[in-house]
Amino acid sequence: MRAFTFERAATPVQAASSAMQHPGARFIAGGTNLLDLMKLEIETPSHLIDVNGLALDSIEPTAGGGLRIGALVRNTDLAADARIRRDYAVLTRALVAGASGQLRNQATTAGNLLQRTRCPYFYDVNQPCNKRQPGTGCAAREGFSRQHAVVGVSEACIATHPSDMAVAMRVLDAVIETVSPDGSQRA
Repeated sequence: MRAFTFERAATPVQAASSAMQHPGARFIAGGTNLLDLMKLEIETPSHLIDVNGLALDSIEPTAGGGLRIGALVRNTDLAADARIRRDYAVLTRALVAGASGQLRNQATTAGNLLQRTRCPYFYDVNQPCNKRQPGTGCAAREGFSRQHAVVGVSEACIATHPSDMAVAMRVLDAVIETVSPDGSQRA
């Protein structure tokens, strides 16, 4: 693992501003995917921004009858929430099927949606991979491609997105909100 600097963000705007000020920075909360990638030197951020202290860990009702799920809600808490289990059961099923209890206890909503591919060629630094190093090729296209995409592929990559949660969120027509360094929000 390579050396990096570290900071704890106090607000979402501060976190976004810091990411903009530090090219190649990464956000960290649960770290269940990022830390593995850092150990393999697939991800080599020069700066980590800890977002665990941000008040983004709640599930709240919306005026339209839905739920607003904070970026830092742990996957265990989301899967176990009575409203999610009752009204959005596909999300609970996706979370429970997608990871062990230990991982769900640490993993966050945002981290689950932002995780990197699980393609074995991505993790093998001796193989070409356009997701790891753009322009190097996709070893999966000519190699063993079981569990890779059959639709939505490109000449660049045939890996699938690893998040079961993302599929459930898409089925439920979820909307993602982001915060910019200037404080503006976008859905």
